[in-house]
Amino acid sequence: MRRPLAVAFCALALGSCGTNGTTAPTVLFSEVPTVSSAKPDKLRIEQAKRDGHLTVPLMISVQPGRDEEVEQALQKLGATVEARDPRIGYLRAEMPVDKVEATCSIDGVSKVDVDEPLSNRLPEP
Repeated sequence: MRRPLAVAFCALALGSCGTNGTTAPTVLFSEVPTVSSAKPDKLRIEQAKRDGHLTVPLMISVQPGRDEEVEQALQKLGATVEARDPRIGYLRAEMPVDKVEATCSIDGVSKVDVDEPLSNRLPEP
């Protein structure tokens, strides 16, 4: 008999937490700032330069509906866009090493990561 009463009390207590009788403000996604949240790993970029690579593969997270705009901006910087999936806001591009830093300043870019190729070696016993 005590258990249902305790559960009901907890539900009421949790239901009223933090509201104080007011509703939380609604923030539209379009009002979220378009500033990049993360810069690519500078150590990997510097290593690519030392190794003599002219380009590096990038995985780029794009804000919804801005993939075409970002793709055009990347191409202006000299990138080759290899894959694009607007459903999840993803671009994969081959970018000149000296232009990687500029990728973060493109409007609509959320995050930039230097992509690393996967090793397909079989594990040794």
